[in-house]
Amino acid sequence: MAKATRITQKDLAEKAGVTQATVSLALSNHFSISPETRARIQGIAEKMGYQPDPYLSGLSAYRKRVRSPRFQATLAWLSNYPASTPWKQQSTLLNYFEGAKERARELGYQLEEHELTAPGMTSARLERIFAARNIPGILLMPQPKAGMQLDFCFDRFSAVSFGYTLEKPQLHLVALQQFRSVETAFRKLISLGYRRPGLAMALESDKRADRNWSAAFWMSQRQLPQRDRIPLLLQQPLHRTTFMKWYQRYRPDVIISMGTYVYEWLRAEGVAVPEETGFSLLSVPDEGAFYSGIWENPRVIGAKAVDFLVDLVHRNECGCPTVPLSMLVSGTWVDGKTIRAQT
Repeated sequence: MAKATRITQKDLAEKAGVTQATVSLALSNHFSISPETRARIQGIAEKMGYQPDPYLSGLSAYRKRVRSPRFQATLAWLSNYPASTPWKQQSTLLNYFEGAKERARELGYQLEEHELTAPGMTSARLERIFAARNIPGILLMPQPKAGMQLDFCFDRFSAVSFGYTLEKPQLHLVALQQFRSVETAFRKLISLGYRRPGLAMALESDKRADRNWSAAFWMSQRQLPQRDRIPLLLQQPLHRTTFMKWYQRYRPDVIISMGTYVYEWLRAEGVAVPEETGFSLLSVPDEGAFYSGIWENPRVIGAKAVDFLVDLVHRNECGCPTVPLSMLVSGTWVDGKTIRAQT
């Protein structure tokens, strides 16, 4: 029995009266091909029974990785931070950006910074700028505060946000796997011999993480005997006086927190770290050079956000999704110098 001849992209190009390159772009939903042309070519492919060759697809993907990619488009990096709090002074945010910029370059895209809070800037004006510059995709930085809303029309753009701080509209997001990060830190500390860990942080930090910090700590703490369970300290803002009263009353042998200022408070009060009490951050700023805790792998988070966004652009998925998807990146424990094995 004769083997059926595989329908190729060349066959589709002849049928549609276009080039093979146009067919390839249309089948991948590339934004450079008009929606009408994409729909017509995809309809022809369906009628002719076209099926992509998985071996050729794999070879194409490999070639794209080993060759210097040609320029595809410009993507927007959108910040909503006020000028009074420059986001580049925050190491995690800066690493998100650097990871995203490097990955965009590898894929043939340019990442361009835009500020919603720039003088004279409005959402409507920025939308027009993006449309005029043919920018197909937007990466939204974490918002300055938890629960923020943006009056921005995403109908013509693919978009991915970082973390949980944007309440409305709900977009696809990439974030640290925060719940698992607490579990990882908790298990590590217990394995080192700590028995009475305490969680102390500003309430805003917990809200920014969609309450994952406190939820995971409460769950992990249930593994401990009742006598070793220390009440969480969540306060907005977290004051030094309140923190020290909590510390003096419960005497945790290791403190889990989000702010390096908590470490500075302990040192200023004469508490020896890690000799008297250990100190662990859920997002270390220095990859473990000094602080012990969780390294977010922020450059990986930035790179994965670009991968996510480029996939959306290629599929021409614009606007606010009906079902937002979340991509979570695991953090890595780093030993640092602020904890030590207990004897």
